[in-house]
Amino acid sequence: MKFSLKDKPLSVQIWLILTLVLGLSFTLEAILVPMVLKISFTRETYARLVETQDYILKYEKGDLFKEKKIDKYELKASAKHLPYRVVRHIFIDIEGNIIGDIPGDIKYEVIESFKNDISRQTEEIKNYSLEITQNKHIMYVIRKSTYNGKEGYLISYLWGAYRDSFVKMTFVRLIAILSFVLIINWIASIFLARYITRPLKKLQEKLKDIAARKWNRPVSLNRSDDIGKLGETVEWMRKQLLEYNEKQQSFLQQVSHELKTPIMVIRSYAESIHDGIFPKDTLENSVQVIEDETKRLEKRVRSLLDVTKFDYLSTHNPELSEFDIAKLIDNKIENFSWYRSDLKWAKDLKNITITADKEKISIALENIFDNQIRYAEKLVKIKQEIFYENNEEYIQIKVWNDGPLIDSEIINDIFNKYHKGSDGEFGLGLAIARIIVEMHNGHIRAANEDPGVAFYINIPIAYKS
Repeated sequence: MKFSLKDKPLSVQIWLILTLVLGLSFTLEAILVPMVLKISFTRETYARLVETQDYILKYEKGDLFKEKKIDKYELKASAKHLPYRVVRHIFIDIEGNIIGDIPGDIKYEVIESFKNDISRQTEEIKNYSLEITQNKHIMYVIRKSTYNGKEGYLISYLWGAYRDSFVKMTFVRLIAILSFVLIINWIASIFLARYITRPLKKLQEKLKDIAARKWNRPVSLNRSDDIGKLGETVEWMRKQLLEYNEKQQSFLQQVSHELKTPIMVIRSYAESIHDGIFPKDTLENSVQVIEDETKRLEKRVRSLLDVTKFDYLSTHNPELSEFDIAKLIDNKIENFSWYRSDLKWAKDLKNITITADKEKISIALENIFDNQIRYAEKLVKIKQEIFYENNEEYIQIKVWNDGPLIDSEIINDIFNKYHKGSDGEFGLGLAIARIIVEMHNGHIRAANEDPGVAFYINIPIAYKS
């Protein structure tokens, strides 16, 4: 079975990732640390050899080879100042003669290698390294100097085993410390993973409650970090759902209740007329009552259909086509002018072809016009123009009516779902219009002006998903 990290619980993912990072860091350090230590201690070794030579040449006044055995050199008063007790020295004059005895740890072949290096050396001081066997090498510094009036070369050397043992000892101790830190971090990663995922699990349970429509239980994580902000967003969503649910229930109850009255009136009037009785004195008056109640019934049914239409539009992408927006507006004006023959329609339209969902844009215009004829007194003006925003071409449709102004406290809420109008009734028309416009990457707003109320619909001429 194929292993997939994303299929594991988040706490396990965090723990595994941290373990992997710590493991890789430990491996990388185990590889790089010996190299860095070796380079550092090599430099340090040569620096100490040079420092020892400086000390000898500065403080020894011709007594260095008095006993003619450089490796037995000891200081009396200043021996504690020598940086390395294990450093050995040899002095070879310019004729190739060794001043003093050859140290016991140096073979003749090594002395010859020293002399070969001296013959090629042009610098005053130079560092060297000589591999004697696979596991044995020597590090030395050759310095051109003068001793007791004789010119020659001071050779100070140190066996590489000293450096290697020091590197190994330091590395072992460092690995021990890193291993201890790795274990501590590994244990800490377990608690870290649980610390991070615990509020997420709590949030998951809250989301399950919201999905189960248990919206009365508040979401509170008592945190100020990103997880806390996520919890605040979920809490905001819960409140929105609770508010929408209350408005929807109120809307449905109101509509359901109001459906009963016109149905009862239509039925009773129809039965009375069938029996030859005219409740409103005359047949014409009685039929007018039936017609009025039918309109009321139609209005309530259309409100219920808007609920379904809203949910449908919220989940379906536009079906694009090219059409002339001016012709579509003209068509809608012609249809709505029959509802209120007393209204005057003034229009300033240009034939502009846009790419959008014609059916949905038609629904948005119908809902805006429906609002216009409901509140307009005598005049409705429609104007369109082109403008540019963020290097994109837009068309703006302005629909104005001379009706009463919208309260400034609710003007920004009239496009919300189940907003209650000034007549006390809930509606979805403007909310549906907003959904459609925003679906086309546009925006819609209302403003009090002229005096009157204007609706502005801005949509891109060419829709881009």
